Amino acid sequence: MHPELPRRRLVGLFVGSALLLLAATAIAAGKSITLNLKGGYENQTRVACAQRNHYTVYHRGGTLKMDGYVSPAPTLPDGAWRVKIKVKRCKAGRFVEIWHGYARGNGVTLNGVKVGHFRKTYRMRSTGYFFARAYYYHYRTHPRIRSRAEHFHVTR
Repeated sequence: MHPELPRRRLVGLFVGSALLLLAATAIAAGKSITLNLKGGYENQTRVACAQRNHYTVYHRGGTLKMDGYVSPAPTLPDGAWRVKIKVKRCKAGRFVEIWHGYARGNGVTLNGVKVGHFRKTYRMRSTGYFFARAYYYHYRTHPRIRSRAEHFHVTR
C-alpha cells in the first residue's frame, strides 16, 4: 500500500475547500444596487396583482423621493454614469411600466468604502399599488444589475 495516498486525499480536500471558499467570496463581492423610498406615512402588507408584499403608503399629489447606492462605485467619472429607475403600477392583474427616469450618479465614501450614490423624485399623480426598481447599465448594454422591487401604495 501507498502511505502517501491518504495524505494526498487530505491535501486535495483542503485545496477543494479553499477554492470553494474563494468562489463564494467572489460571488458575494459582486456588484449590487439598492433603492430606498423616503417619506411614507404608514406601512402595510397587502395583496396586489396576486402578490403579497410590504407597501409603504403615500398620499396622491405628493413627491416620492428615492435614493440608492451602487457598490462598488462605477469607474466612470462623477456625473458620467446613471441609473434608470422604473415605476410599475398594478393594472388588470399585472404590474406594467408607467414611468421611467434617469438619475446621474456620483461617488461617495460610505463606511470607508467608495460607492456610487444617486437620487431621483417621482410625482405621484394617481392612486393605486406600485413598485419602483433601479437598474444600472454599464455602457448602455443589458441591465448589469438591478435592485429589489420597492413597493408603495398611493392613497387619496
